[in-house]
Amino acid sequence: MPSSPEKSMDARKIILMSALAVIIVLVAIGACVALNMQAGSQAASSGTGASTAGKLQVVTSFRPITLLVKPVAGDYADVTQILPPGAEPHEYEPTPNDALAIQNAKILFYDGSFMEPWADKLASATNPDIIRAPFIDSIPSSVLLQMKNEHTNFPDPEQDPHLWLSPQLAEYYVSSIARQLSAADPTNASHYQENADAYEARLRKLDANYKTGLSNCTTRTFLTSHAFLNYQAAAYNLTALSITGLSPDAEPSVQQMASILNVSKADNVQGVIAETDEVEALSQSVASELGLPIYPYTTMELLPQGQFSAGDNDYVTIMENNLQQMRQTLQCQ
Repeated sequence: MPSSPEKSMDARKIILMSALAVIIVLVAIGACVALNMQAGSQAASSGTGASTAGKLQVVTSFRPITLLVKPVAGDYADVTQILPPGAEPHEYEPTPNDALAIQNAKILFYDGSFMEPWADKLASATNPDIIRAPFIDSIPSSVLLQMKNEHTNFPDPEQDPHLWLSPQLAEYYVSSIARQLSAADPTNASHYQENADAYEARLRKLDANYKTGLSNCTTRTFLTSHAFLNYQAAAYNLTALSITGLSPDAEPSVQQMASILNVSKADNVQGVIAETDEVEALSQSVASELGLPIYPYTTMELLPQGQFSAGDNDYVTIMENNLQQMRQTLQCQ
């Protein structure tokens, strides 16, 4: 017997209400799943179940500074490097993104005004309150004075920026990094200090390896393309001769070239050290004239393109490799 119009309408209402109830349940379930996935994603990214938004924001200028800051910062601060791959720190032109990074950061770690003349200007313009932590400020004046008294060829820090290439000086910077991070982020001060203590132990071992590795050599004089290893030479009782002085772009005169060649022969130079990132035409010319091999040395100034291995991002490993190049250059036993 056919159903009445009233009964058909009631049935349709029941079906529509049931369908609506199912949709509401599905939407609620979907929302819960989305929230759980978001929470899980945040936990995975931070490693602690908390968002990284509250982390101390730190800016570094270029690669060697970054390699010394990151081990101390660990997982407790976000470190942003200004210089992109291939950029040279002395001639770098900051971008709007760099200004934004400085504006949002608490601390700026850099080598010094001579190496990065743009750093202080950028900080002053975008974030005058940012803590500025140049490498040179980490070394007590009494230590610098003692070094100058002990080594007649100790460079002037206001003119020679290559402080990071001395493991002994790097120890002072790591200690300073820990103090600066701790002052800016007291909650994680103990973690910063623990990281610094562990890294300083590695640096002391590196220093000991340099002292031992460079103690018994055929010669204690080496030739460089330009003057970038004077701090290291002073630390380990070596003599560094340079072809062009502090500037890698300088063109030596005929008289200067003749003098370098004569001194190199007189001091029994056995090899030429050249930066891996620089044009080596001049080094090759001098090495050829003296009949000497060229040994590559990684100063870490430029951030290379492409993928890195773990060792490529470790200051100690890079400096250990540089030690082996130096040992070959000096013909050490």
